[in-house]
Amino acid sequence: MFSAFDPYSGKGCPGERELVKIADFPIPKQLMPKKCLQNRELRKIIRRKSIKAYIEYDLGWEYTEEHVQDVICMISIIRAEEDPAFAFASFYSITFKEDSVVRPFVLNYPQRIVLQIMEDMRAAGEPIRLIILKARQWGGSTLVQLYIKWMQDFRHQGWNAAIMAHQSDASKRIKAMYNLALKNQPGWTLGAKGKRLKASPFEGSKNDFKVTTQGGDEVRSSVTSVASYENYDSMRSADLKAAHLSEVAYWKKTEGKEPEGVLSSINGTVPSAPDTVVVMESSGRSTADFFHDMYQEAKDPNMPSAWRHVFIAFFQIENDRRQLDESPEHFAKWLLDNKDNSQCPEGWREPGRFFWQLWLKGAPFEAINWYRHERNQYRTHSYLATEAPSDDVEAFRASGNLIFDKYAVDALRLRCQREPVFVGNIVSDADKGMTAINTARLVEGSIDDGQILRVWQLPDCLKVDNRYAVSVDIGGRGRKSDYTVMTVIDRLGMMAGMGGKPKVVARWRGHIRHDLLAWKAAALAHFYGDAELVIESNTADTEKGKADTEGDHFGTIIDEIAGYYPHLYIREARVDKVTQKVQNVYGFQTNTLTKQYLIDNYSAYIDDQLYDEPDKQCFDELLIYERHEDGTIGNVDGPNNHDDIVMSTGIGLYVSQYKLPLPTWSVAITAQHTQHIGTEADL
Repeated sequence: MFSAFDPYSGKGCPGERELVKIADFPIPKQLMPKKCLQNRELRKIIRRKSIKAYIEYDLGWEYTEEHVQDVICMISIIRAEEDPAFAFASFYSITFKEDSVVRPFVLNYPQRIVLQIMEDMRAAGEPIRLIILKARQWGGSTLVQLYIKWMQDFRHQGWNAAIMAHQSDASKRIKAMYNLALKNQPGWTLGAKGKRLKASPFEGSKNDFKVTTQGGDEVRSSVTSVASYENYDSMRSADLKAAHLSEVAYWKKTEGKEPEGVLSSINGTVPSAPDTVVVMESSGRSTADFFHDMYQEAKDPNMPSAWRHVFIAFFQIENDRRQLDESPEHFAKWLLDNKDNSQCPEGWREPGRFFWQLWLKGAPFEAINWYRHERNQYRTHSYLATEAPSDDVEAFRASGNLIFDKYAVDALRLRCQREPVFVGNIVSDADKGMTAINTARLVEGSIDDGQILRVWQLPDCLKVDNRYAVSVDIGGRGRKSDYTVMTVIDRLGMMAGMGGKPKVVARWRGHIRHDLLAWKAAALAHFYGDAELVIESNTADTEKGKADTEGDHFGTIIDEIAGYYPHLYIREARVDKVTQKVQNVYGFQTNTLTKQYLIDNYSAYIDDQLYDEPDKQCFDELLIYERHEDGTIGNVDGPNNHDDIVMSTGIGLYVSQYKLPLPTWSVAITAQHTQHIGTEADL
């Protein structure tokens, strides 16, 4: 954070670089971007290793101070064209918030993180599309705006840009920063040697301006437009090449205007071409807003998105630090002594295990000390968490009614989360019938219409009865519907004397026609040792007609496979009053009461770390599962928020714990047992 960065020498700056030595240049040794070395005149200077020799032998000029300055300016501009960090520090000045002093714009640590991402995209020839989720007060808006200005100054003429914040005052502050940078920028950097620069209205507009000299002569043809979300209609939106959209989480949906529509209008005018820039940045506000949804889609590796995402935690900000009140050894002991403490240590307003989690996330002692002092100024955790978040879940303020203990979820994630050994799908030689079950096999990369099977452990050769359970939460078939999730739980550790834990070993997630889902589920259960197949029947019993599950399909699924797959979970057997025949009632019925049972059970599994969960998506869902104001429970509102994995896993763990016999070593198959499971030819 505090070393290995020097924008003048090039140390710690983005991009591939090469050491250049020019003895009489103000920076005799500098790491220049390799692309700079493609310039013919610069190569001549490097070969001579001297500006003086270049002037005298290559240019044939008289060696004068003016000619030296001209060559120094030329070298600086050549480097600035490929080196924004150098251009910022050399030519742009800003007012620093800490002391209100105007100084060269030398990047701080979080700004360097973001610049690295943008420069990686630029070097790859990609359009720069970035979503920045941030803690406050590290200069994200300043970086984005001056990066766009750098594009306009050193790389392109006519690179029109839009700047839009959530309120007019914020937009004005951004423009004031732009004007300050111009006021202190040398005129020669834009070909106006000896002239001073300013922002002048374009065609008399109050919202659009160009860079001119103080005398009014145009020096760059790029138009920059400034507006707010409130008066978006006043913005020139034609022929944009860059856009900076600030505090997007605070854009409010109103009659006739909504955030996604405004973004589409602006983004649609920016071509998908190299060096074009669109950046959305904001602090978090809610899990049910447009900015949150865009960030989550950019973050999800399985969601096609043109956007990259970056999160800046409070402990990555230099100013969010405070010298220790005691020795480092004493502070370390305090952290260790309180790492499992669910109560607030004396003098502080967060549990000890919260501060320990900050350490595990990478916060240094000084940042943790800053946070505990800062936290004492706030009544509730959520407000400081929004201003100074430690991760990108905390950054979006939730209702405060989250059901699963965040610390326990984080501990389980730290211990168990890992990459799958297989990603693909389970396929068969037929869509339906016995062939669909007994020819089941895994095909890597065979992902059909968003269906993904992740496997962390394949079946082995051990002969164990009642080992696996497959729990199914039924979703819809449309892309905007809830997902169907099938979770495979290995119950081997629950066997008497084993002393282990149930483990999630595979999980299927996707959208599929419901009759085909039946066979897919049976195929997966058969693949895992003829597992007990537990299908949730809440759709039929309690959620009929819901749009996200598209109605009652439980009966369809059971009717499809009941005569083919014998290991279906039966919650009860009823005697028909008329026929006096026993009727099996299939599936796990989720109603208000049983849902609370399984969630309470799941909470205990997490609190006591009683199962192995390798799936990152499951942890993400656990952290947005809450009790709503109307008393119901489910995921935090938001179009891309789901609880399908939580429900599938909760059902699997509950049934494994209370409804299924414990696993046992297999014994010789009797004739009666053979009759129960069907013939070998069938399965």
